[in-house]
Amino acid sequence: MPTVTKNTIDNSLEEIKKAFGAKKDKKLIQRAFDIAREAHGEQARESGEPYIVHPLDAALTLTKMEMDAQTIAAALLHDVVDDTDVTLEEIKKEFGEDIAFLVGGVSKLGKLKYRGAQRHAENLRKMLVAMAEDVRVILIKFADRLHNMKTLGALPKRKQKRIALETLEIYAPIAHRLGLGGMARELEDAAFQYIHPEKYEYVKRESGHRIRDAEKYLKRLSPVLKKELAKENIKPKKIEMRAKHYYSLWRKLEKYDYNWSRVHDLNAVRIIVESVEDCYKTLGVVHNLWRPLPGRIKDYIALPKPNGYQSLHTTVFCLDGKITEIQIRTQKMHENSEYGIAAHWRYKDQKEGEDMAKAYGWIKQLQEWKKDSSPTEEFLNNLKLDVFSDRIFVFTPQGDVIDLPKGATPVDFAYNIHTDIGDKCSGAIVGGKMVTLSHELRNGDVVEIITSKNKTPSRAWLNFVKTRNAKNRIRKWLKEQNREQNIDTGQQAINEGLKSLTGKKWKQLSDEAQNKILKRFSIKDEEELFVSIGQGDISVNRVLQTLVDDEQKQKEGKRTPKKKAYQKKEGGIPVVIAGASGLRMHIAKCCNPQKPEDIAAYITIDKGASIHKVSCPNIHRVKTSEKVLPAYWTSGGKSKVATLEIYVANRVGMLQDISRVIADLGINILSISAGGKKQKKNPGGEVIIKSTIEIENLNQLKDLLEKLNKIDGVNEVKRKG
Repeated sequence: MPTVTKNTIDNSLEEIKKAFGAKKDKKLIQRAFDIAREAHGEQARESGEPYIVHPLDAALTLTKMEMDAQTIAAALLHDVVDDTDVTLEEIKKEFGEDIAFLVGGVSKLGKLKYRGAQRHAENLRKMLVAMAEDVRVILIKFADRLHNMKTLGALPKRKQKRIALETLEIYAPIAHRLGLGGMARELEDAAFQYIHPEKYEYVKRESGHRIRDAEKYLKRLSPVLKKELAKENIKPKKIEMRAKHYYSLWRKLEKYDYNWSRVHDLNAVRIIVESVEDCYKTLGVVHNLWRPLPGRIKDYIALPKPNGYQSLHTTVFCLDGKITEIQIRTQKMHENSEYGIAAHWRYKDQKEGEDMAKAYGWIKQLQEWKKDSSPTEEFLNNLKLDVFSDRIFVFTPQGDVIDLPKGATPVDFAYNIHTDIGDKCSGAIVGGKMVTLSHELRNGDVVEIITSKNKTPSRAWLNFVKTRNAKNRIRKWLKEQNREQNIDTGQQAINEGLKSLTGKKWKQLSDEAQNKILKRFSIKDEEELFVSIGQGDISVNRVLQTLVDDEQKQKEGKRTPKKKAYQKKEGGIPVVIAGASGLRMHIAKCCNPQKPEDIAAYITIDKGASIHKVSCPNIHRVKTSEKVLPAYWTSGGKSKVATLEIYVANRVGMLQDISRVIADLGINILSISAGGKKQKKNPGGEVIIKSTIEIENLNQLKDLLEKLNKIDGVNEVKRKG
């Protein structure tokens, strides 16, 4: 790590101050720096650097994003309240309410710790609500996190993994959603090397020479482009090469079975021009020069992405027939793609303000989440749909763009327009054709909602709507209109469930058992519990699981620990084939697959299984498909044995889906079987899938349980040993 000197610190401060023309801004930044340096004093970070380097780096990042002086001052001061004797009241007295609010907001976020999928949901809720109050809070926190990731190597490995996982699962998705493309990619790459070090090194190693070749290619390409553009009086501000970042490259490689020849945007040519008119003229020049690939022309200028991203993309057969992606945009569009909402923050004119409101209007919805009392698991699932998932944009008949999560339905669309339209929704026309209300909308659909004054929300809608807003509105209506009915429905449902499990009804449970259930769901009395069950907020299975878990804990407390009967064999090839380990196998010499490349097993008569890359031509030439089986790399290391019971709906492909989820996590399947369990109300029958697996640690088991519960048709997962 480079030595940090007084000159280094002074130079960074001067670089920040130079970005501001007004004397009052320079004075504000200097004063904030002086107070922060004095407060932190001789403090040092784990890396050995003087502590002041950290807030200074965060402030420098925000300066490059052209944030206002108040944000820069708050960035310089963001750790003084937590790590020094300076109080928030003193900050408020010295710098005013605006800066004190920002420092206080960042301080609150700093206290949030990542503790796994279910337990971090409340932290996410607070983070997003803080962003809704003033987005600058989250921008400072991003800058803070970015510098922390740069120095993560100085921390113990346990902390490295936790912080990197938090960065990848929370910070980077929010950054993408806010249009902060540059920062999101930096955060992803920084986290990638700590979470998947082998995959990171593989991508870095294999992409190196390809990127260098692409840079040489650009030197040949640029003069040709400039010459042809000059004929149309187009003077590009810049022609540059954009190399794909390691994390996004790895995700694309996984999608294409690590076939590098299918990744056409490893390096993209980016052309920056003066105006929107020049963008389209440049696209014409490019297509006159080189033949475009059908279906690979994307106009994000006329149809921006939900986060405001604009650009023209085309993929062409370029010099020497090389397939090349070309991106065309204005300087303003480029700034927006890198800095997103931070770039919009700077725009003062009305038009830009309207654009910002349109692109980031979803942030206002976060204010409603303060009042949300949904169970943690449900909150997290909805959050991933509403904020972190892939988005689609569809149109009203008037041409207004509506931003929805992938998989959204006409009912989601209707509630997004207005609550009354959602409540009265009786039908939908998509692309001129009548569709069902559960129809999955796609990008570019024009949606018209048919309403009826006699129509009311249906409980069945809760089975297919995707957005949090739609679910909340439907439940609210059902709760207000059908309270008495919900009480009866809920009471009947829980009594039936309890009778089948314990032989008792609700009233026959002990006060202790009833109170445990009410406390588990943060409900004040039994009537509210019945209402919640009746309207679908809480499933009877979750209530019954509370009783089962409590009984299981009591039994485990009385048990004598037993030694594990299974001990993993050492050595050999770390591969499982179709869920089985210990088979005779060898690595195929024709393609020599290496971890983490996707692999398959070819079953031979005399030499056992031959392990090939999925993309290997020899695998594709095999006509007898029964001889080719799925195979997966295992993680290795010490292992423990766990037995799971998975209660699922009886559908085709369920066993395969469960096996794939287990194997994708590198978990070895020792055994797996399925058996039926009759249910009067379920003609298809519920099935119990039992599986004995090897796990490395409890965190790996938690990840598995979370992913299994997300599989369509999985009702419940229990650990039996």
